[in-house]
Amino acid sequence: MDASNIMPKVSIIIPTYNTGRYVLDAIDSVLQQTYPNVELIVVDDGSTDDTAALLEQHPGNFIRYRQVNAGQSAAMNFGWQQSSGELLGYLSADDRLHPRAVEAIVATMAKEPEAVLAYPDFCVIDEDSKHVRTVQTPDYEERLLIANFQCLPGPGALFRRSVWDKVGGWNTGLRNIPDMDFFLRLCQYGPFTRVAEPLADFRIHSGSTTYNPCNAERSDEPLKVINSLYQTSGLSPSILGWKRKAVANAHMLSGFMHGFSGRYAMFVIRMGKAALLDPPSILSRKMVSYVLTIFRPKSKA
Repeated sequence: MDASNIMPKVSIIIPTYNTGRYVLDAIDSVLQQTYPNVELIVVDDGSTDDTAALLEQHPGNFIRYRQVNAGQSAAMNFGWQQSSGELLGYLSADDRLHPRAVEAIVATMAKEPEAVLAYPDFCVIDEDSKHVRTVQTPDYEERLLIANFQCLPGPGALFRRSVWDKVGGWNTGLRNIPDMDFFLRLCQYGPFTRVAEPLADFRIHSGSTTYNPCNAERSDEPLKVINSLYQTSGLSPSILGWKRKAVANAHMLSGFMHGFSGRYAMFVIRMGKAALLDPPSILSRKMVSYVLTIFRPKSKA
């Protein structure tokens, strides 16, 4: 049997932009994998801090590139284009993989050849790398991903290059949820599968895009993403049947992003549209979570 079938090469891209405080931890977490056949490519997206010097001085065996600042999606697309692995993945420069992550995920994908992507549970850590909580991700259901507009994969996911060749890379016009757009395209070629073990660390800190206000254009990205999906030809009957609920949930996420950024009128408009499309959504636990997050009293510095 071909050795590559037993132990396929895994290419992991780390895009980095001004993450000098964390990027070495991310790199070391990939270099310390128990799985031996890993190709690591780090793409510096025009950092202006000490990232370039740190990468140059690091003695590890990985490939380094530097490009003019073009955004995370462009950096990852470039890295994947340079890669040679049969399985592909990425790691944010402020996150980390656990030592067995690649080994466990590759083993799962070998057992489930129909799966196009595998994603693990993960831990949330703070800016000082202290454990905050462990996240048990939901088992994969296409309905959760599409109808609930729920981004199931977190840090540590791997997907097949053969499917990436068909889907293409991340949309460089999206800055907040390009991952969701990618996963919605990817799932049309096969199911995902969950690895029920925490295998990565997701870091929350003041510089995290996920936890910062964003402008109106970025807050409308959920609507762009869901509209793009439903403009795709050849969608399955189940996906088509979820359209109203999916669009409602996209409006809710957009409304949350507007409200979290202080645009409360847009929050009300988006939530009103969601209620018209799918009345039960407005009474969901997700809606309660959005409201509590937006209107939670802000802590004083």
